[in-house]
Amino acid sequence: MTKVIISTNKLCKTFSNGGHQQHVLKNLDIEIYEGDFTVIMGASGAGKTTLLYALSGMDKPTLGTINFYNKNIEKLSNDKLAIFRRKNCGFIFQQMFLLDNMSILDNVLISGLLTSGDRKGITARAKDLLIQVGLDEKTWRKFPAQLSGGELQRAAIVRSLINQPRVVFADEPTGSLNSAAGKASLDVLTEVNVKGQSIIMVTHDLKSARRGNRILYMRDGVIHGECQLGRYISGDKERHDKLKAFLSEMGW
Repeated sequence: MTKVIISTNKLCKTFSNGGHQQHVLKNLDIEIYEGDFTVIMGASGAGKTTLLYALSGMDKPTLGTINFYNKNIEKLSNDKLAIFRRKNCGFIFQQMFLLDNMSILDNVLISGLLTSGDRKGITARAKDLLIQVGLDEKTWRKFPAQLSGGELQRAAIVRSLINQPRVVFADEPTGSLNSAAGKASLDVLTEVNVKGQSIIMVTHDLKSARRGNRILYMRDGVIHGECQLGRYISGDKERHDKLKAFLSEMGW
């Protein structure tokens, strides 16, 4: 039986702007399953990123509950929530947010050492992951400004995995990459998902979305539809056609 790792109950998020209230998430009930590559799609303003941030504890909801591995995270203090995220969540953003004055290896290490005092073990894991994503020793001591966009995103993926998070959250991870770099990054995410890593990704990109096994489509703050694709197989035309038909039905 598939294990539910994150669930919400009547999740709401409201922003106030000049006295006007904008209801971005509206009574959302959602379940995320262990080992899934869940993709969240929808038009701009649908609430995708707001939902991603709420599920990861990066933003607190206005109303409702979020149960993350049997812990109600919306009730945690900011300090306890930060510790919880550090131990359980990995983050990949469209902008990599790597520290310019630190080498690629040190950017990864600093994230790992925040949760572990085992510098030797963290260093070995960091190097192993960097090799797995195709970044050899020549790149480890380089600074972010010396690497391509694709190399930076792969380093950011390693940073997200260094603490062996239960869930990786990705917000438009290929949005600023060219086609080749985007594919390389998606290949890495697909590979770690095959090994059991749970991933939740927000994207507008059809090629990125095809990597997911479960597609959730948002509209006006609610889940409007869902599509099950099964595990990703490269070149599967039926998968591509099924996703396009689903998105067309959703009005994408």
